[in-house]
Amino acid sequence: MVDAARHPQVEIISYAEVDRVDGYIGNFRVQVTKKPRYVKMDLCTGCGECAAVCPIEVPNDFELGLAPRKAIDVPHGQSVPLIYAIDMDHCIHCYQCVTACGKRDAIDFGMEPEVLDLEVGSIIMATGFDNFDPTVIPEYGFGRYPNVITAMEMERLANSAGPTVGKLMRPSDGRVPKSLAIIQCVGSRDKRFNEYCSGFCCMYAIKNAMLLKQADHEMDISIYYMDIRTPSKGYEEFYNRAREMGIRFIHGRPSQISQDPETHNLIVLAEDQEIGEVIELETDMVMLSAAAIPRLDTDEMASKLALSRSPSGFFMEYHPKLRPVDSPTDGVFLAGAAQGPKDIPASVAQGSAAASRAARVLSQDTWEIEPVIASVNAELCISAQGKKCGLCAKACPYGAITVEVGQPAVITAAKCHGCGGCAAECPHNAITQDHFTDAQMVAQLDALLADKPEEKIIAFMCHWCSYGGADNAGTSHFEYPASSRGLRVMCSARMDEDFVLEAFRRGAGMVLVSGCHPQDCHYITGQQVAAKRFSRMERLLQRVGINPERFRLEWISAAEGDKYARVITEMDAKLKSFDREALLAETLAARPIIGKRLARWKASPLMAGLVPLEATEEVLA
Repeated sequence: MVDAARHPQVEIISYAEVDRVDGYIGNFRVQVTKKPRYVKMDLCTGCGECAAVCPIEVPNDFELGLAPRKAIDVPHGQSVPLIYAIDMDHCIHCYQCVTACGKRDAIDFGMEPEVLDLEVGSIIMATGFDNFDPTVIPEYGFGRYPNVITAMEMERLANSAGPTVGKLMRPSDGRVPKSLAIIQCVGSRDKRFNEYCSGFCCMYAIKNAMLLKQADHEMDISIYYMDIRTPSKGYEEFYNRAREMGIRFIHGRPSQISQDPETHNLIVLAEDQEIGEVIELETDMVMLSAAAIPRLDTDEMASKLALSRSPSGFFMEYHPKLRPVDSPTDGVFLAGAAQGPKDIPASVAQGSAAASRAARVLSQDTWEIEPVIASVNAELCISAQGKKCGLCAKACPYGAITVEVGQPAVITAAKCHGCGGCAAECPHNAITQDHFTDAQMVAQLDALLADKPEEKIIAFMCHWCSYGGADNAGTSHFEYPASSRGLRVMCSARMDEDFVLEAFRRGAGMVLVSGCHPQDCHYITGQQVAAKRFSRMERLLQRVGINPERFRLEWISAAEGDKYARVITEMDAKLKSFDREALLAETLAARPIIGKRLARWKASPLMAGLVPLEATEEVLA
């Protein structure tokens, strides 16, 4: 940290918060507010004389409340930069710190917040994680029993720079404990709280146990576990060393912890699955290995940077295998536990990878983007006519669209990722997507349904998942009927209701709309936009006179070739169960109703030039 602070090309902006992020890859504008320290950074030497005379003590967050700090202090002795700050929530303005600072004159009670506007080419999110609060698990007694502590509190108690100078003592009476129970998976691998495994808890529990055992060979240590997970290099050997040292491993999750009111000893009740019996263990202290959870401000930062989050709440990477440190927003990269729970070696490796990816951006004079982007026809956009709309901006997960009344919507090309959600969402057909225009989609429908359309299934597929699922079905040799005809778009968000209606108007027997699962969406919220749109499809089809059973919505991943084959097989069987003459009659009756509904869409200038949109009655006659 000191080397980074001294590096001529590195600027550390500490005690600050990010307010807003605008722009795009290579041209981000970041607004940062530096909070007032009430201590001048260029004059403070970090001597600590001000803290020594301060009369106010409050709980120290760095020591997890196990020790106090002063109203003027630094987070810890190795802080970078080592500059003191005054906590105005607790300062009584006695000015003893001013007197102690003397001629250095570093104290300034008149400081105000300072707003910085930064221009940067790339951003790395390395915001870490928070610890799960075990107080919501009443059976463990955390917060009620003083000798039930978390692993982080144990780290501080056993640390030579901690509140007890490395001497482990019971919080209840200061006595040195002779026995310790460690409970794993507190708040993780638990459907009540977090289903995921935090990954590093097994190893830090074993590490703490071994350090305590080395300091006191007579200490009795038991670790309660569901599964011991030691997957990395040297970890299994580390686990075996712990067993050889006499650390006991009990296969079972405790159901209850109670306290002896006189001795403050703790009684742990659990089932030992190895012997199939309920056991009761009395111990001096209990350490809870709490889950790693996303930081409380993760949702706020995700909104500021247009980042997606996984079901567990951590930031989601662009692709888990091929681009594991990239975020869905170009130029923003992920490092460390911000992306998911990981240990120190994995965090260091990902930090180096993120730095390398960011350097690719900073080393370029220009940056190429995909040509599949959206554009606005200013004449059709009703915002230019002074009317409120903004549906396109709401549908865009990247914040690439800005809408002002009296002006047409503006799409920043460098921020557009080409999901097409805006084009499908616009009720006035004012937006088109290059390479996947409405006219091109209709041209494909025209070709695919030119012959015996009532025998065909039109399958709209997203490029990244369901299209890959169809490809997987073929390469895996899964058999399914030849009645399906696929139309690829980049995202299910691009699939317009009008595409489905036009397919039925041209005589398609059935229509499938397919895309990725919610957690797999390549475009952050594209799947959610599509799911909301097509949840209305059944009612819409009923209004125009089409049997809703002729439409199906499915979410299929690229690995689910078997599911794609099964869906097409089921749809083909359903299609063959319909009476052909009744199907043709239904389509013919619905065509004028659908045609009337699509009249404005077909008349749009964006539809001109590729295909004649007047359907021929002879196709179905």
